[in-house]
Amino acid sequence: MNEQEMRQAMGTLEAYKAQLEAINEQGQLLQMSLEDHSRAKDTLEAVAKGKPGEEVLMPVGGSAYVYASIVSSDRVLVGVGTGVSVDKPMEDAIATVDVRIGELMDALKKASESRTVVESKMQQLSQIVQQEYQRMQQGPK
Repeated sequence: MNEQEMRQAMGTLEAYKAQLEAINEQGQLLQMSLEDHSRAKDTLEAVAKGKPGEEVLMPVGGSAYVYASIVSSDRVLVGVGTGVSVDKPMEDAIATVDVRIGELMDALKKASESRTVVESKMQQLSQIVQQEYQRMQQGPK
């Protein structure tokens, strides 16, 4: 490996490092979204079991809850994107959230698989660079 190839390998290692950081950030965002959807599902299931007029604690995020009274336990508004919400029967809303949870879990799995592939490539190239660097330090024989 000549000096130019060594620089190129070091650049590739830096690119792998940046890719790994991006995958890790994506994984964190997916994990937060998954937790948010799981809390939403738990809340919907709790409201579905309640009766109109019953007082419940409603999570608002940040480990904060508000006291609320159930007006209707059979219908709920579900976001469908870009600030648009649709009124759905509770069972359909829970099913929608379940589908999203499944999609998030699949995305997390793919991110984890990508991370494993990049880490493996990074480790292999790092070993090659290290061996080559040691060979260069020893000088020609």
